[in-house]
Amino acid sequence: MLVRKPSADSTNRKWRHELDHDAESVFWVLLYWAVAAQPAKLEKEKIVAATWAILTGSVDYCTLFLQSLGRNKELTHSVYQPLVPLLSDLADILIVDRHWLDDYETRNDPEYVPEAFQRLILQFILDNRDEAYMTIPVVDKSRNVKAITRHLGLPSTLSSRWHSEASRKRPSPQPSRELRKRPRVDAKAVRTVGH
Repeated sequence: MLVRKPSADSTNRKWRHELDHDAESVFWVLLYWAVAAQPAKLEKEKIVAATWAILTGSVDYCTLFLQSLGRNKELTHSVYQPLVPLLSDLADILIVDRHWLDDYETRNDPEYVPEAFQRLILQFILDNRDEAYMTIPVVDKSRNVKAITRHLGLPSTLSSRWHSEASRKRPSPQPSRELRKRPRVDAKAVRTVGH
């Protein structure tokens, strides 16, 4: 469901912290865990740099991230791929902020998001409780982020091209260290003023 235009009811509505905001916080903690979790005794897989940048980036990037969550094949360690549909379903609930909805809409109920989250998570647990990935222990340290590589012959950004060109220029001449020092004055040569 997309909000094409804000509800007339939202014009004078004041923001306040409500239960659905706590549910959203639970979602972000769950998502962070799913992205960062490294199962013990299994091959180490790194987090895609773009995923990490978006996840830790601005609110605008996070909103786009929520919309494309289900299509991200490398979001989690491969063992935890079955979690992605659940995360995607939870994200779909969060995409529309109820602040902008009409008062009469079901999704505008303050208990809608927490109730929907509870039902989806409980159903997921019941459906998957016997799956091996549900009980795999994880290591204490998060997965590492993949290093970003670029082709040496093709600078990837304007700033890298600038740095590349700047590195080819000769350095500006610098005065020798001796010329930069202030000359030392001999104490015997200094005349006392006023005597």
